Amino acid sequence: MPQTAMLTPGLDLIQKPRAPSRRTGTARRKAPFAALHGVPLLAIADLAAGLAAPRLASLIAGPAPTLAQGLGNWIGFATATVVAMLLCGLYGIAPARAPLDHAWPILRALIVAHAALLLRFALIRAAPATPPLAGSIGWAATGFGLAAILVLGERLAIAAWWRRDGPRGTAALVTTGPCDRSLRDRLDRLAGYRLGYLFAWGTPQAAGLRLIADVATFEAMIRAGRIDDIVVFTRRTDDEAARAKIDALLARLADQPVRVRLAFDAVAEIGAGGVATGQSLRMVTVLDRPIPPLATLYKRLADLVLGSLLLALLAPIMALIAIALRATGPVLFRQRRIGLDGTPFTVLKFRTMRAAASKGAILQARRGDPRVTRLGVMLRRLSLDELPQIFNVLRGEMSLVGPRPHAPQTSTGSFTFEAAIAFYGVRHRVKPGLTGLAQVRGLRGPTERPEMIAARVAADLDYIEHWSPWLDLAILLRTVPAVLGGRNAY
Repeated sequence: MPQTAMLTPGLDLIQKPRAPSRRTGTARRKAPFAALHGVPLLAIADLAAGLAAPRLASLIAGPAPTLAQGLGNWIGFATATVVAMLLCGLYGIAPARAPLDHAWPILRALIVAHAALLLRFALIRAAPATPPLAGSIGWAATGFGLAAILVLGERLAIAAWWRRDGPRGTAALVTTGPCDRSLRDRLDRLAGYRLGYLFAWGTPQAAGLRLIADVATFEAMIRAGRIDDIVVFTRRTDDEAARAKIDALLARLADQPVRVRLAFDAVAEIGAGGVATGQSLRMVTVLDRPIPPLATLYKRLADLVLGSLLLALLAPIMALIAIALRATGPVLFRQRRIGLDGTPFTVLKFRTMRAAASKGAILQARRGDPRVTRLGVMLRRLSLDELPQIFNVLRGEMSLVGPRPHAPQTSTGSFTFEAAIAFYGVRHRVKPGLTGLAQVRGLRGPTERPEMIAARVAADLDYIEHWSPWLDLAILLRTVPAVLGGRNAY
């Protein structure tokens, strides 16, 4: 079976060094049309089909019921079509490229969108203008049938156009062995007809895919938005060295904004019986964007509202701290930290150390650290030095809740965080937070041993895996007693 356990919080966190990501905000931008592969065209086509179906039904099956007539009702049919398709996930790349494979979900969405509306208009009598009941039901059935034919027809036409002239795909296949066209076609179908690139070691068989030369090129393509999906194909015959190469690659790409899926042959791996020849490939998702787009929007709005409220409430305290610090040097301490998708940003904190202490290696503060000033001890004890990060939250670089941001190559003695945990970068798949699950669990302060870092990363991955608005609220409420307790705050 594919080795997915290493991606689970607290399990098999192997120790392999990896270089920090150097991604920039500019490189992370994507061309909207290229990223969606023309999906808006599908919505326009579905809207046109929804407008045309009831009008054609009136030409074929007789006049529409009185309550179903008029431009407003036609627009209602069309809007219902698009909304139902959206809610059923039919504006993704896979259903766009293979509409016949998603024919039943498309029909189901049309049933949800049209059946209730059409039957309502057909059965509610508005005599004397409404046609007889049998004629109204016939009109409704014709309208639904025409909608199904038009939607499937236009989607088939768009899919054929994409396959001929459109982009080949934004998915990359990663494998350690040969890949012939038959295997490529099976994996391409499993990946929603999106495979466009191949990354393999040695001298691979391209199978019609564009070869990626090296890992650096791989990362650059991801940063440029040319790849947003990775399919890793594993075989039972892969030796330890081959699996180690895959592990190292995934660890290096852990903080990248791509979905990572493992594909394997169920028959070869587990001897699955009753699986037809050629249909034994299976796929599981091991890394994905943990917070959906709509939830991301909600989280951002919550950050803006609550962040503004916190800033208004805490402004007097922040002003007093600034005045006290100004007497002995700079007020703020600025440091580069790693944020969402490995993008660096400048974090703001109240200065708690002597000015000269900010130079040199990045070392965590410890109990009795001589670099920390007297005022800094109190600020750290109550976490007041973190208050300027509210501005990072309002600027969108951080969130109120999330994994705490770390500086690249932070050292805690003989090792760095990145070197201690292979999949340390997974925590960068969400925005860093002002507070987090690790902090309210008491996992603060120095991390003198690799297992202490592993415990923090496990808490971060636990938060990512189980994120919900209620979890954010619970963490915010638990932050107050955790801060007042001052556990491990040096």
